[in-house]
Amino acid sequence: MMSECKLDPGDGSTPVFGLSKAQLYPIVEAATGEPIASFDISIEHQVEGYYGFGASKVIPTFTYVTSAGRSGRVTVFAKHSHNPKSTEAEQYGFLAAHDAHIPQLYGVLHSPAGRVVLFLEYVDTSEAARSTGPTECLQELLSLMACFNTIRPTSEYAAWLQQEPSRWKDGVEPLKRTQELLWEHASRGDLGDELQQFCTLRQDDLSRLQAFTDRLSCQAAEMETGLVHNDFSRENTGRRPTGERVVMDLELVSSGPRFIDVSEWLGIPEKLWARQESPRDLGEYYLREYARWGGCPPPLDQCLEEARALWVYELIMDLGFGFDNGRQDSSADQQVRRGCRRGLLSHLTMLLDWYC
Repeated sequence: MMSECKLDPGDGSTPVFGLSKAQLYPIVEAATGEPIASFDISIEHQVEGYYGFGASKVIPTFTYVTSAGRSGRVTVFAKHSHNPKSTEAEQYGFLAAHDAHIPQLYGVLHSPAGRVVLFLEYVDTSEAARSTGPTECLQELLSLMACFNTIRPTSEYAAWLQQEPSRWKDGVEPLKRTQELLWEHASRGDLGDELQQFCTLRQDDLSRLQAFTDRLSCQAAEMETGLVHNDFSRENTGRRPTGERVVMDLELVSSGPRFIDVSEWLGIPEKLWARQESPRDLGEYYLREYARWGGCPPPLDQCLEEARALWVYELIMDLGFGFDNGRQDSSADQQVRRGCRRGLLSHLTMLLDWYC
């Protein structure tokens, strides 16, 4: 359904995060590649797929007239970061210079709230994320990440990455502190009845989990590093009209253990595997693509072993997200809180009963 914007509201703002039309002219010109004389705005597309937690999103369509008198229409994707210190724009700039398969960045503005608004090429994100899928779809994703993971940052980009916060540079102590707080809050009922019962009955397991976290962190620290997305999933990709798939949501890109992005498929325990193709088959395909894009792949068994360890390490990292959003005092809505609590209980059960 088309939602026409009011072009001249009293405060001069538009439905694009309160930005004025005057501010948007450079964005329209960048998206069209032509000087623009005038334009109108309509909201004709809704954000589809997984919405995410890190930003508000809107898809404006600009109906424009160029300075030469040509009329046309262009749709863009606008992303208003919730993080006032977001460096995603810089990531897009660096990665575009490295020919990464990412959407084109048309420009960056700051909203009246003082936060970054990215204006990006609009790509189709409507493909439903599935836990299972045909081999060719998984292979497409693995090829996309093999290309991304083999990017060798320039010295300038590498230096910039070193200055940026990274979950791989923070070390193990924040993870262990989160585990302590989780047990403390759960035991007093801040995370619901099930987690209260679980953590109260298993108080001694906290030290076991922390010792295991130490060991796994040391293992991850010894792995070869590469450029990693850190939030890769089918939901964070989109497809151009040409059929090319690109990867989005670049705020967490960093240098880290090089197989973290594909550990979802290559490292998952066999008892949870629900696909026809095996992790070993997918690992062989990923390493072939890794070599094709210029990487130096390790033996398959080493890749799978690292991916398994990183899959478990991701469970440990995810405890922080579940804890932050599952607490009673969280700003998340009730449905999200319930989901985070279920996830916490599932993760803790797997970690303590399968691995520690």
